[in-house]
Amino acid sequence: MDLIRLTESAYHLRGGSNAGLVVEAGRAVLIDTGLDKDTAKKILRHVDALGVSLAAVIITHAHADHFGGAATVAARTGVPVYAPALEAAVVENPILEPLYLFSGAMPPAELRHKFTLADACKVDHLLAPGPLNIEGISLEIMPAPGHAPNQMIVAGGGACFVADAVFAPDVLAKHGIPFMVDVDAWLGTLDGLGGLDGRYAAFVPGHGPATARIGEWAAQNAARLREIRGLVSDALGQTDDLAGVIKHCADQLEMTLPNLTLYLLAQTAVLACMASLRAASEVEFTVEANRLRVAKGSRA
Repeated sequence: MDLIRLTESAYHLRGGSNAGLVVEAGRAVLIDTGLDKDTAKKILRHVDALGVSLAAVIITHAHADHFGGAATVAARTGVPVYAPALEAAVVENPILEPLYLFSGAMPPAELRHKFTLADACKVDHLLAPGPLNIEGISLEIMPAPGHAPNQMIVAGGGACFVADAVFAPDVLAKHGIPFMVDVDAWLGTLDGLGGLDGRYAAFVPGHGPATARIGEWAAQNAARLREIRGLVSDALGQTDDLAGVIKHCADQLEMTLPNLTLYLLAQTAVLACMASLRAASEVEFTVEANRLRVAKGSRA
């Protein structure tokens, strides 16, 4: 994990999953903690090298690659942990992540790995939108739902840590179908991000490099979400089988789903698109002869 200075008081900890530091008068707030205890230890070494001490940890959203190191950081430093409501429940009960991926059933061994099942960490404070001051460190918390139900963006020190509200272009291309739980909410989040350009010197996504402007990336992400929703709609004109819809989307995007984890991540995204189409009265859910059917609705 590399330490990159963004401004006088903000740092980007770049790794497979990014973290951030906002520093003021020898104290620092850590934003996200990476995947696991090894990543957490690297982060703490960077904190020590800066000659600062942690005042708090903020978790932007409860996906294992963003909070997997939180338990280690909290145990080693004793600092309080902040997380948004609902996300906090998963941070404290991480089995919930693979549980919801597996439709609420207890997940099999294939889903019990560090990428979907982090170490549990106690959350001391719930994070809500608005200004937040932690030991003299001024932050602004902004809602960013869509990729996760109650994801938050954290701004401070002249930088804006946008978590997984935006994927860098190369990361977006790699994922093909980004994980999402609410397409319409995410599109709303992306629509508002362009207005942040000029307010901050740097924007740090959850994955990939920092950028000086976020509007163009937000537009590219929004275009991809609409593309996937369109592919789901097109597939439902040919089949009402969920597996067939997932295959259609993956094939059209020339991507491969090689294991259960990646397949279920894509499945959740496809279901989110179906929910969006249902909200727009473009598809209908029915059960016929003990078989779920998803068909184009009257407005399709």
